[in-house]
Amino acid sequence: MPLFSFKVGWMKADDQTILSLHTRVITHNPRIFVTHDDSLKIWQLKIRQLKESDRGCYMCQINTSQMKKQLGCIDVQVPPDIDDSGTSSDVTISEGENVTLSCTATGHPEPRILWRREDGKHITLQVSPQETQKGRTVTHIKNGPGRV
Repeated sequence: MPLFSFKVGWMKADDQTILSLHTRVITHNPRIFVTHDDSLKIWQLKIRQLKESDRGCYMCQINTSQMKKQLGCIDVQVPPDIDDSGTSSDVTISEGENVTLSCTATGHPEPRILWRREDGKHITLQVSPQETQKGRTVTHIKNGPGRV
């Protein structure tokens, strides 16, 4: 029996959520739709406006007597963003006092956080600040899709 006579199904592999069966989309997600070309025997699962929650593997399967399946995985990259609630604002301290500066960032892949002085000079981390270290500190955060 030729393959085109069987129904094609799409599902999200990690949680086995059925997305479509043949031309009918089962999921209530309006961003997901299925296209097919009978003459070329091509079926495609399409997702509009990808979100981070779309990351994962998707499986196309044909329920023949020996089930046939193909897996495709999506890695959604998210530009870095600074989480203001976990990030220090301006602080003023006296020489010899201790200070803790915090920066919390999100993104995928996980952002790399780099601390620099506003004048571009490197910061030497010391237990006690020195008069020569005064000035604004700038945080640069970057990952594959972007930087802040």
